[in-house]
Amino acid sequence: MFVTKEFTFEASHFLTKYFGKCERLHGHSYKLAVTIEGEIGSNDLVLDFGILKRVVARHVIDKLDHYHLNDLFENPSAERVCEWIWNVLKPLPDLLREEVSDPNLAEEMKRFLRDGSGEVSIDEVRRGVGFDVRLYEVRLWETERASVSIRTE
Repeated sequence: MFVTKEFTFEASHFLTKYFGKCERLHGHSYKLAVTIEGEIGSNDLVLDFGILKRVVARHVIDKLDHYHLNDLFENPSAERVCEWIWNVLKPLPDLLREEVSDPNLAEEMKRFLRDGSGEVSIDEVRRGVGFDVRLYEVRLWETERASVSIRTE
């Protein structure tokens, strides 16, 4: 099953490898859709929307919203920003470890993010030992009618 959460953020940029009006400083109201894939857990959810919202806000939105993207990227095209977002969110199990105490995380997911005396190794989580939630797609709209995306093969 697929779960998607949408976000918005504001940012300015100019393209350094472009000839035309986009080489001048301008801004966008970006829209971001993050889609994860997984099995429905014992709590009848793949992943709570609120948990996904916190993870994406903490690791992506808070780092891009109201920033000048040229301070973060050499040439902040939509493609490069989308690629960066994908790379940040790809280790989803690592990021979900921060949410292990959330009561809306399925118990079987919690078991594989930690056990009673410590934590299950992240290598086990990455191998999918009883844990099957992964990043599926990141889509970034620079304008209402123009977007780029990266998806799991």
